[in-house]
Amino acid sequence: MTQAPSTGSAHQSVERALSLLSAFDDSTSELGVAELARAVGLHRSTVSRLASTMERAGYLRKTKGGYRLGVEMIRLGSLALSTFDLVAAMRPVMEELSRLTQETVNLAVPDGANVLHVAEIPSAYILASSTGWAGRTTAPHASANGKVLLAYGALPLPVGPRLATFTPLTLPTVEALEEELDRVRARGYATAISELEQGLVAVGAPVWDGGGGCIAAISVSGPQFRLDEETVDRIGRICRDLRSGDHTSKVSAGSGLGAPLSTSYRNPIS
Repeated sequence: MTQAPSTGSAHQSVERALSLLSAFDDSTSELGVAELARAVGLHRSTVSRLASTMERAGYLRKTKGGYRLGVEMIRLGSLALSTFDLVAAMRPVMEELSRLTQETVNLAVPDGANVLHVAEIPSAYILASSTGWAGRTTAPHASANGKVLLAYGALPLPVGPRLATFTPLTLPTVEALEEELDRVRARGYATAISELEQGLVAVGAPVWDGGGGCIAAISVSGPQFRLDEETVDRIGRICRDLRSGDHTSKVSAGSGLGAPLSTSYRNPIS
């Protein structure tokens, strides 16, 4: 009779399998066995066995160059997003912002030291900021949603003094970032103008829980030729006003997240 693996051995196998999945990200969607082994610090033979098992279960997909995430990950990811109470609560707000601006609307939450985009409504325009944001992570100092999460304590300040730069306009230092976060708190919304990608403009504001804590950020993004300074300010004020008066989008605390209290807005463009 085959002896069942010990509890410690089973836990170790699960941890190793999860570490393989975590090795994939936006910039590394395909990894070979050797690359996976280096990324997770395991022997190639161990990684090869784990990857084969995960391929059979649908969590990885074999390619000519190695492995990609499998269809089972797509199924689970879609299920997780569809049952994420925050997404359901904020959907009416996102739809209203989309209707008013016609631009791409995103909802983002903290993910370790990064920003994770959990829901998106694409722009009505043919020429728009790229779709497919949901499930992607971005550096907080270069995005409007990230600056919001940093400004209101949902994310820790990045370790500096130098920060990764993506365009000539990306904030280069923690000192510059701290000054920018002061401006975010003063006006109640954040902007990112050609800081993550040249020509991409985004405006973001906080989403509050019932206790007044920032739990997420909501943003509107589009190309710079459409989102000029005046339009950015108008959209920023609408996003900011989601938190007060008749423009409230607080999410109730307690056992789960409730629906927005109100989604009454005036058109920011008109």
